[in-house]
Amino acid sequence: MKKTNFIIIIIIVSMSFISCTKGESGLEFVAQEETPSASVSDDQDSAINERLAEESGIRHFLYHVGPVDLPAHTKLDEALEEPILMNFRVDKSLWIIGFKPKVIDATGAELPSDLLFQAIISNEHEENTLCKEGATGNPFISATSNLTEIELPKGYGYPVMETDPLEAKVILYNPTDISYVDVSFELDVIAREMNEFTGMKDVKPLLLDVDPCTHMPIQLEPESFEEQEASFDLPGSGSVIVGQGIVQKFASYVELFKGKDTTSFWRTEAILDENYNIVELIGNPFEDPDGQHFGKDDKITMKVAYENLGKSWFKGASAAAMIYYSIDE
Repeated sequence: MKKTNFIIIIIIVSMSFISCTKGESGLEFVAQEETPSASVSDDQDSAINERLAEESGIRHFLYHVGPVDLPAHTKLDEALEEPILMNFRVDKSLWIIGFKPKVIDATGAELPSDLLFQAIISNEHEENTLCKEGATGNPFISATSNLTEIELPKGYGYPVMETDPLEAKVILYNPTDISYVDVSFELDVIAREMNEFTGMKDVKPLLLDVDPCTHMPIQLEPESFEEQEASFDLPGSGSVIVGQGIVQKFASYVELFKGKDTTSFWRTEAILDENYNIVELIGNPFEDPDGQHFGKDDKITMKVAYENLGKSWFKGASAAAMIYYSIDE
């Protein structure tokens, strides 16, 4: 997998911009867009006024991590050993309220999502409370080839301060028969500037993973069924308001359980194509503005299942779920 020289391109606009430090590949900050405000006449519906007020001040921060060249049939093992790493900060404190991932070429055209194994964006200033083996940054965005778009319920946001060191870790590889050049991971981060006019309730992102420290995937034997289960302590009483499955090809389902309940409060099942790639995760993402409430002593349990229907080992099966947790005041 060929890496290019480090590149930073910043388009100066009348909003905050991103300062980046050199990593193992280039990160390109492309543009920012503010949702425009608009005036409405008195006879227009009040719902329109409310929607415009809500959308006013929303900004889109567009990032490209890459580019890299991906010859056909590149090895996942090699990509796992050499992820694309980038360290950066935001220039103004923000409330992140959603994101949209893509895989693109140099022209901005979308490429097959299968080229993305996994992307994890972490806040290195925030403790990963699920990792008991050492201090690591806390992941707050994750994406796989499913390219799940996340939007937090109205009034919720994840706070990122301008002093927070952030790290992007992206794994791109090419299991297809076609070679690609200048491949980048694109992330559209949707946010509001943090000021006295944008009071929001903050959420705690938690990447529930059978390997919560390094997030390395599990390995599946040929023609086997594998179920992984892990339980986690939560940071006090609160509610799960959003969640998504972090899985790859051969996935069967992801379930989340509250406390000692034997019935899951959320389950997503995978529909696969003829090559065992995920076409759809039914019911993904989990979204509930009221949230699934947990007491201070309740654990959250995750179950992830895979069925390797192939005749060779599959060494790239992530067993995880990203949740956004609103802690009780």
